[in-house]
Amino acid sequence: MKNRSRQSGWWILLVTMALIAPAASEAGVNLFNSRLKQITTSSTLKWKNFRKEFMNNYVVGAESEEGPIYLCRARHEGDMILGQLKPDYSSCAVSGSKSYSIFEVLENIENASLIDWIPWFKFNARPHGAVASSFSDSVFIGRMKASSGYSHYIGRIVYESAIGRLITFDDKNNDLIENSGDILVEIEPVSYKLEDVQLDLKTEHIRQNDPEVFEVRTLRNDEELGATVTTEIEYAYNYTVSWGHGHGIAIGLNTTIEMADGDVLPPIQWANPFTERRTRLHKLEKYLEPGTACNVTFSGNRTARDVEYTAKLITFYNGKDPRSRQMRGQRIENTLEVEAVYGDIYFLGNSSLVPTTTTTTTTTTTTTTTTPAPTVPPAPEENDIASPMKKPNTPVEVDSNDMMGDSGEGMIKTPPVKDDNINRSVVGGLGSTPNSGNTMRFFYVTLVLPIFSFFH
Repeated sequence: MKNRSRQSGWWILLVTMALIAPAASEAGVNLFNSRLKQITTSSTLKWKNFRKEFMNNYVVGAESEEGPIYLCRARHEGDMILGQLKPDYSSCAVSGSKSYSIFEVLENIENASLIDWIPWFKFNARPHGAVASSFSDSVFIGRMKASSGYSHYIGRIVYESAIGRLITFDDKNNDLIENSGDILVEIEPVSYKLEDVQLDLKTEHIRQNDPEVFEVRTLRNDEELGATVTTEIEYAYNYTVSWGHGHGIAIGLNTTIEMADGDVLPPIQWANPFTERRTRLHKLEKYLEPGTACNVTFSGNRTARDVEYTAKLITFYNGKDPRSRQMRGQRIENTLEVEAVYGDIYFLGNSSLVPTTTTTTTTTTTTTTTTPAPTVPPAPEENDIASPMKKPNTPVEVDSNDMMGDSGEGMIKTPPVKDDNINRSVVGGLGSTPNSGNTMRFFYVTLVLPIFSFFH
């Protein structure tokens, strides 16, 4: 018995959820198409749950001193019935005596739809673009001029055969049936234009397949002089691009696209991918010496590239001024990216590789080392005595390289002296004139002469 009660409880819960679900979900809005004589779906109008943050997008049916009255609908006796959402915005009144706290409100997505109230009379045919309040093609949204309280009384226009009637209620909750009023229609756009399109490259996502080799070509130079050898490879591929669906944009309308840099792309039908077969030429070139050749591998990657973009959307109508708004969408592009890989250059005669000239950068480090001058035994006395016998006007050429042990033609060597005398001679020779060098040599001879006199 308990199990049976529990099962019944579940059935009641499921039925309750089934009744609530239609009113808690988003639903499309139907329009009457007079050319097709049937209902179509609007791309810019939706029935949605009420949320105060989106009130700027809700369709206003009437005005009151307390605020706007929005178009709403609620489930009543199994059908979705049009009603009035009054300024307390807590319930949808579908008649003078019945209101529901679970309801939907008519939203103009991003205010993209151009809607209008046009005069209606009970003998008028259903106008093109008339907004239906349910899934039926015989019940539409209407209103009549109010006598007091509100600007209009919102109601539903019901067609029975070719004659319609307006069912509504006034601000005193009195039910009314009228033969004339206004009917809500959506003006159908005829075309779009995307202007100032800018790709947001930070959002770009690229997917590639494995590279596919299309062809291997050989570039060769059979001439007697080095030259740049060129050729071209023709290839073809399918290119597709889609600019997404966007919000509040009718599918299939002609759309022109102009990029931010002024480049105008081929026209498309909105939300339908643009496809074309593209044929391209790729140039191959390589400088080759006489009698050499090079193999080139030509390959490609089939690439899918997704990127977001911003643009100004301009909507055009028949007999109405165009309207514009900013939008953000996603572009999906499928293309082919090609690459030419050049192999090593080889000789045509024996197919051996041509040696490559490699430029090596060598870094040279210079180290300065102070090397002591070599110790030289004392010079023989005849050389010291002969030194002053030179002609006084004959200049003596002194080179710093001679002082380190080098000699040159036409140059006079300095007689060997002790180590301490050499150091002093080097310093003097590098920082003085030749005349001062002679003076030092005479000073040295004067010091040595008394030593020879002492031994005699």
